[in-house]
Amino acid sequence: MSRLIALPCRDAELVIGSLIMRARQTADAVIVIDEGSTDRTAEVVARAGATLLRRAPSDGEGAGLREAVAYAARHRVTLLAVLFDDQLCRQECITRLTEPIRDGSADLVIGENAEGLTGLVVMNDRAAGLAAARGASLTAPRALIAAAESGGFRIRTLRIPEEADARETRSASLGAGLRGLVTFTDPRAASTAYGSVLVSLGIVAAAWSLASFNTTALLYVEALGVGTALAIAGLLLLSSPLLSDALSLVRRHGTE
Repeated sequence: MSRLIALPCRDAELVIGSLIMRARQTADAVIVIDEGSTDRTAEVVARAGATLLRRAPSDGEGAGLREAVAYAARHRVTLLAVLFDDQLCRQECITRLTEPIRDGSADLVIGENAEGLTGLVVMNDRAAGLAAARGASLTAPRALIAAAESGGFRIRTLRIPEEADARETRSASLGAGLRGLVTFTDPRAASTAYGSVLVSLGIVAAAWSLASFNTTALLYVEALGVGTALAIAGLLLLSSPLLSDALSLVRRHGTE
């Protein structure tokens, strides 16, 4: 095992599944340190296929951090990231915050949110060994930072882009997104939107013609034809991004 992400949590059934899926994109293994949950956290973890470690309830982040570094030491982990469940960190955030460890430019990375609270700690095997050696004195991430500073470890502090930031960004770009639909500057979104509209109109037109046939014994062939044509055009628009991806893969394999 080389890269491990640990998720200390308590009563996190609503978020732990998505955190595990995000962590799996970066790590070779994921462990969840359950500190006395009374909800369905353990069931969600089992369904997600992560390793579950149970602990008695504790105050603060030190207990989960100690459990994570002890597990990492036993399994000879070269990169350990401890992501606390109250910081909903996006996948690209996990990748960015682990990069200084992966490229060897830092021994310890601290991810802080806008309030300056630690939401993610990433360390290499040397820093993890230091943390494990601290034992019970490792009461919080700041104790690890102090030990690493005194030991001459390379430390980097990075900002965690929060989900709220992402929502604000999406709201700010709503106008640009609508313009992209109208002008086809975002082809995938436009194909999906227009394709869905055409399929819906086609179904409505076809249903109306068939309903008229049942009630008046007259089949409105024109309406049925138009509805069928709209539905086919919509399906073609919906499938065009998939066809484009398939063609790209064929071209890529053809040049390899």
